[in-house]
Amino acid sequence: MKNYMFGFSLTGLVLYALQLLPNIIWMLVPPANNVLAKNSSSYPIFNIMEQAFGIMTVALLILIINKKNGRNSGLYILLAVMFLAGYYISWILYYQGMVSPWLLIIGIAAMPPLYFLFAGLWMKNYVVLLPCVIFGITHIAITCSNYLKLHS
Repeated sequence: MKNYMFGFSLTGLVLYALQLLPNIIWMLVPPANNVLAKNSSSYPIFNIMEQAFGIMTVALLILIINKKNGRNSGLYILLAVMFLAGYYISWILYYQGMVSPWLLIIGIAAMPPLYFLFAGLWMKNYVVLLPCVIFGITHIAITCSNYLKLHS
């Protein structure tokens, strides 16, 4: 932790805001076939874990800064941008009424944690990685359990 300091990362905030955009649109103008409206676990502990580790991921991305200025390989930001683009495309398809396991689980549930993971790697913010992985696992698991319930 000696390479990190508490501060404010405008880069982290911008990266978070870019990921948040589809969620804001979803809250303001929900799609007609909104199967994700009740995407929470029937086990409250999983909802608590998902929310806590999701908030922790974002907070660490914004509030923890690696003192060694500079960024990692451009490959990490390229992968982050690809996952963000995939996330945006998935939301566009969702709004067009497409509801499939690939879209819900891979496109909407898996893309944000992968985006945050590679954004954190690019920012050399390794503190964010573990909470991000836990957030990703719970986020995907909850979406899988709800989607499979809807289609069983």
